[in-house]
Amino acid sequence: MRRLLLVAAALAPVVVAGGLVTAALVTAEDDPQAGACSPVGTSVSVAGMPDGPVAGWSGEHLVNAALIMEAGEDLGISARGQVIGVMTAMGESSLTVVDHGDAVGPDSRGLFQQRANGAWGSYEDRMDPTTSATNFYRALLDVEGWESLPPTLAAHRTQRNADPYHYARWWDDALEVTAALSGATVTGLAPGTGSTACTGASPVLRAVTGDWTTPTDGPLTSGFGPRNSPTGGGVRLHAGLDLAPGCDAPILAASSGVVVRAGASSGYGNLVVVDHGGGLVTRYAHMEDDDLLVVVGQPVVPGQQIARVGTKGDSTGCHLHFEVYQDGAPVDPLPFLTDRGLDVR
Repeated sequence: MRRLLLVAAALAPVVVAGGLVTAALVTAEDDPQAGACSPVGTSVSVAGMPDGPVAGWSGEHLVNAALIMEAGEDLGISARGQVIGVMTAMGESSLTVVDHGDAVGPDSRGLFQQRANGAWGSYEDRMDPTTSATNFYRALLDVEGWESLPPTLAAHRTQRNADPYHYARWWDDALEVTAALSGATVTGLAPGTGSTACTGASPVLRAVTGDWTTPTDGPLTSGFGPRNSPTGGGVRLHAGLDLAPGCDAPILAASSGVVVRAGASSGYGNLVVVDHGGGLVTRYAHMEDDDLLVVVGQPVVPGQQIARVGTKGDSTGCHLHFEVYQDGAPVDPLPFLTDRGLDVR
């Protein structure tokens, strides 16, 4: 189920206080892994320091973020890469040039808490924001497929954190800071996920009701309960809802949580399972192999695209099979979603 995504328009130059934001072309490619386009050759330049805090960051924090962006710009790093650089420094040092390590890395120093192992240069290099950022980006470029990885995994594979998902909580802040420093929206990036979004691509986020959203559009073709299996085997419990918006339609996380399974699963074809805490999980089935857009351990938010509708496994046509489990037992998703103000048809 490959699909060719469209090319987005070039950004117009934007004049702001302090300079000119670089015009950049956002291109899209047929991406078999992520199903969304990575900005290729897209970069943003620092246009000036904002007045006041941005997402709670101010003063030296914004200066250091600007230096990280400028180091990326000098290397031709994409806007996505520049946001990853800022995000990583937020997670490592709170955008402060730290002159001490910690229990895990007592020799760690600087914005990126880089270690004295020969990979990150001298002490002076690690303490210099521009040099340390340059070395971070050079290492990032050596990570295979980094543009299509969740940003926290790209950062982790660049310099290794005990928790690969440590950096995810700073993505939105980094996106906001980078946009404020450049004076323009960082095109091609969706808040909350680190995913890319392009003209012509399926939407990454949709409006939600409270903390929940419907996992895809209808029509509702089969409900919860016993039924004659359409693929044979007699009467069996149909433990979820079937929604059939058409092949390749976006499948969305119904609520926030963490992906605990994403891959092949017998009659489900492919199965994504999101753990929402408190014994509550949601399950999404029948996607094709190249239609999974998340990985195990990845945090997700309500309305974030996690897959595309397919027909793999025990399926007679493209649809999403959606389940809700509470404390290990399936519950009817229709009243569950209705109780949360959602209209499923």
